[in-house]
Amino acid sequence: MREKEFMALRGTTSTSRLTRRQLPPIAVRHLRVAEEFWSKQYADKNRAVPLVVVKERLMQTRDADALPNGLVTQLLRKADLNQDGYLNFEEFMTFAEASARESRSRQAFNRAALSVVPRGERTVEKRSYLQEYKCCPPALFMVTAALVEIGVFIFYVYDMGKPITSNGPAPLYSPLIYNPYRRYEAWRYVSYALIHSGYMHLTMNLVMQTILGLLLELVHGWWRVGLIYMSGVLAGSLSQSLAMPRAYLAGASGGVYAIVYAHLGNLLLNWSEMEFRWLQLVLCLGLSVGDVSMALWDTYGSSTPSNTGHLAHLGGAVAGVLVGIYILRNLKKRRWEKYCWWVALVLYFILIGTGIILNASLPDYFPPSE
Repeated sequence: MREKEFMALRGTTSTSRLTRRQLPPIAVRHLRVAEEFWSKQYADKNRAVPLVVVKERLMQTRDADALPNGLVTQLLRKADLNQDGYLNFEEFMTFAEASARESRSRQAFNRAALSVVPRGERTVEKRSYLQEYKCCPPALFMVTAALVEIGVFIFYVYDMGKPITSNGPAPLYSPLIYNPYRRYEAWRYVSYALIHSGYMHLTMNLVMQTILGLLLELVHGWWRVGLIYMSGVLAGSLSQSLAMPRAYLAGASGGVYAIVYAHLGNLLLNWSEMEFRWLQLVLCLGLSVGDVSMALWDTYGSSTPSNTGHLAHLGGAVAGVLVGIYILRNLKKRRWEKYCWWVALVLYFILIGTGIILNASLPDYFPPSE
């Protein structure tokens, strides 16, 4: 909105405010919703409410999705006439009028743009990825997963009664760890993610999943990130069980790698909306090359190979890319992406289904059950 238009709105009062007959029906509804919102949240119209509180509650409403979060914040600050950090009812309605005008101008712009663009090439207004970051609802999945993993680790530290080093020991007797001799206990293909072998194993996983997971969760929501994480955990255990049928498996690395490589799927979906897309792509590719090189050296070049489940990492990474492409938010939908979504979903279920069938139909390949 132009500064002169907004300054004119700032000088309005309830008696001189733009009459609703001059507004289109959608803007009239916008103002009615704004009045209902204020009446529901704050019965006293003479009360001044902190700007931060108004913004937090407003962002939880469905009508706030019509405008980018950054623009809503900007309009709220401009509506604070005396810049005291509080809004009264008059100032809030000034914000409502400004946002109604902004919504109307955006719709008019989109209609005008569509009228001159060929039907097959029509697109919506470009959205910035950074504007999609929001803290409401809060990002709880990654934090909750980290706390649960820390709690399980502390429990087994005391239960084993042994000194804990950077690399072990792991509680092989735990009903949560993946035990190749008890494969019929199907929950172990997922619950192994709660067990860690040593404090370095735990710390590395927590740091990576919390930082990179929160970056996704603040834009795409906790349930999408949770599904990606769990799909990586399952894919990791199935991959490792087929590659090393007699090996135990512990750690959240499958889920962590799913979160890491879901950023590649996110780049594919929202490339044009990303502000630092080339930097992210270089970092993701550099991480991939480094991780593959380390896995090959550890497996074939090292004189003392570690017990790292590299196939679990690979399974989690593949799951992260495929499920991420299908489930993450797409800010600007394109026709070719629909085919990409279905290919990713079908391919993921084919791989998971194949892993489950092989685990169930090759009893002689695995050690006998206890």
